[in-house]
Amino acid sequence: MKKAQSISINTIIVAAIALIVLVVIVMIFTGRISIFGRGLDNVQQGQKCELDDGTRDWFESCPDGQSQVYGVFSDASANEGQVCCKKN
Repeated sequence: MKKAQSISINTIIVAAIALIVLVVIVMIFTGRISIFGRGLDNVQQGQKCELDDGTRDWFESCPDGQSQVYGVFSDASANEGQVCCKKN
């Protein structure tokens, strides 16, 4: 009796996982999944770094307990050489 030639179940499982990963990567880079840049929408519309509630401000480097906010801010020209930081 001849042994039937077929794709093994392991090959099918690996191909399915690879396809799922590929679809997720494409969705991330086409903007369908906004993991990266969720907070940049408002910043790119000319929002100021310095907020009235004191949660963000300009510094030469972010102090302890604060992290840098990346974006294009409308008040950046008045604060050259500084970075926008927010309280954690």
